[in-house]
Amino acid sequence: TPQVGLLEIVHHPPRAFSAQEGYVRFISALCEISEDFCQHSQLEKLRELESLWEQFERFSEHVHLHLNAEQTAFIIANEGRILIDCDRLSVLQKSGKSYQLIAASGVESIERRSETVQRLESLVSAIQSLRRPFWIMQAEEKYPPQIAEPLHAYLDLAGSRALMIFPLSHIIHETSDDSANVNTNVDNSQLTVGAIVIEQFHEVPSSHTMLERSLAVSRHGGTALYNSLQFESFPFFPLLKHWSYSPLRKKQLTVRKLLMAALILAVLSAVLILTPADFKIEGTGSLQPVDQQNVFATADGVVDQILVRQGEDVTTGSTLITLRDSDLELEFSRVRGEIQTTQKRLAVIQAARLELNPTDANALQQANRLTAEQEELNERLKSLNEQSTLLKNQQEALTLKSPLNGEVLTWDLQEKLLARPVQRGQRLLTVADLKGPWVLKMEVPDSEIGHVLEAQRKSKEPLPVSFLLLTDPDQTYQGTIENIAATAEPDADGKPVVQITVKLDHETIKGLRPGASVLPQIDCGTRSLGYVWLRRLFETVQRELFFF
Repeated sequence: TPQVGLLEIVHHPPRAFSAQEGYVRFISALCEISEDFCQHSQLEKLRELESLWEQFERFSEHVHLHLNAEQTAFIIANEGRILIDCDRLSVLQKSGKSYQLIAASGVESIERRSETVQRLESLVSAIQSLRRPFWIMQAEEKYPPQIAEPLHAYLDLAGSRALMIFPLSHIIHETSDDSANVNTNVDNSQLTVGAIVIEQFHEVPSSHTMLERSLAVSRHGGTALYNSLQFESFPFFPLLKHWSYSPLRKKQLTVRKLLMAALILAVLSAVLILTPADFKIEGTGSLQPVDQQNVFATADGVVDQILVRQGEDVTTGSTLITLRDSDLELEFSRVRGEIQTTQKRLAVIQAARLELNPTDANALQQANRLTAEQEELNERLKSLNEQSTLLKNQQEALTLKSPLNGEVLTWDLQEKLLARPVQRGQRLLTVADLKGPWVLKMEVPDSEIGHVLEAQRKSKEPLPVSFLLLTDPDQTYQGTIENIAATAEPDADGKPVVQITVKLDHETIKGLRPGASVLPQIDCGTRSLGYVWLRRLFETVQRELFFF
């Protein structure tokens, strides 16, 4: 029988022989009981290990079952939660330097506007920039500042007692390191495609057990998600996906049917190629008056008075807002006090010089001293007057005036600005001449501007633009391109766009309102019907096949 342990008992040696035999029988009974207990414990561990392998086998089968990224992420979240035995498991996909939540255990769809979702994505983006796993088992632990802020912000909403974040990585090439299976660092041989977030809301289990299972889920889940994303990145993936499930794929087509299908396809192709159609480039835009200027704070200070309101007519030079700078007022008061003190001292010196006897030698020496002091005070008075003039100009600059004749556009100025601190260069309000000419400020995606520039080169006249107001979609208005920006700039979503100014007849448009949203279309001539309908597909094929 193999030995499983050793039982040691320390006691005083018995004097009687019968007592020794009793100790031997007692120790033998304890050994038998201990042996049974150890064997039972080993059997329990084997049963737990067998159950774990069954769960792991089930997870491996299910996670590689689909080549759809959403389904794969859903399986990682739900099957992984069972394998790890946690309260919640979330799966995030890497997109550039940020991460986007795509699946969570027990949830069928993700609410993108949820504050919890946004804080979780910010937390994972901050942690994964360190390129290593992260786990927290005690809320009072200290962390680096770049992690502590998003971590505490998320924990305040989620209330997790234990949280672990592991990257979902795919092995690009094999390494010769035998310890790769237990290494928790992300090296250059692995491509990170996402991350998993493991959370426990109640009891915090053994960190070692959860760590081993989490590593297994992250390794297999990373490979499965990578394969799904690679499969979906193939050209024509949506068409191939629908064709694979189409009942026509399973039907046997005869030669006659194939010829008929080819004839129909040829006719459709001829129609698409030979039929001309209007080629228009769409964008987004808004109506703006040409004469429009923003009024900025000229210095740091506090808004003291607001003399206008939204919709009020103003003229050039009329006062709009007055600011107050306590430091400037204090400095101005100090300079004026020094000017008065210097002037009084000069008056005293002048009087003292008049009282001196010019024939007295001591008086002559004192007169020279007073003259030198007077010259020094005159220079100081000159410097103080220059400072006073400069401070006075700064105080006058705190009075903000209208740069043009027009109307105040900014809404609710009293609530937004009165008695509030402002910084130098901060925009406070906008004034515009609504009775003058108007233009359409249009934004076109940088990927589309090439068609506009090509059409402009071929045309001798400015390209026509048609647009409709979102507030009046039944009426279409016309305009012409006046100017196209030479460079592209990022919009609010970070996508590059090109600014285009469109000239229009504002007298024909009813209900003009600054910033009114419109849907503009630039007329770029005519192209074949097939190109107009399928140009985005052609451009996608060019990018995927020739520049992939």
